[in-house]
Amino acid sequence: MKKLFFLSFVVFLFSCNNGENKTTDATNTNDTTGTSEVKSPQNAVDLPYKFSYGGTAAIGNPENIKTVMDFNHDWASGNTDNIGSYFADSLTAVFADGSEINGSRDSVMAKVTEWRKTISDIQLSYITAVAVDNKDKGDQWVFQWIDEADNYKDGKKVHHILHEDYRLVNGKIRYVYQYSQAVPVKN
Repeated sequence: MKKLFFLSFVVFLFSCNNGENKTTDATNTNDTTGTSEVKSPQNAVDLPYKFSYGGTAAIGNPENIKTVMDFNHDWASGNTDNIGSYFADSLTAVFADGSEINGSRDSVMAKVTEWRKTISDIQLSYITAVAVDNKDKGDQWVFQWIDEADNYKDGKKVHHILHEDYRLVNGKIRYVYQYSQAVPVKN
């Protein structure tokens, strides 16, 4: 069961494009009929599609999970003075609604601080998180699943299950990709 769970993460990780043009001519093709090998510590698997972001996955540094959790704790607590300490010199974040923030740490900080001021309360609970490294590319990732309820000062309420991918560089958050699921209706 653990191997299946890890392989699912590997497949997900390497099916995402990390936003940088790191592909080679061999992987920059629209041919989806070929196969691409994904290496994992357990085995190599022949897959029916090519990835635009390949490499060898390995369990990552749990300190990266702590960094992401500390960032989320400060965000939920409204402690925006400390949030910039978790960011790399520049940051790109693509949110579940398709909006994007991209810029220097200071410009992103200004935007997220103003955004946080519109929220009165955030209830956040962790479902799980895992750190994964791409050994071939030198990338470090944290994948997390959280249950988040945001109460805005204008009365709007947003409650969703989020999956977020954080790419860290030198222990700092450089990229964030967010995906949302509606909270299942209870019968």
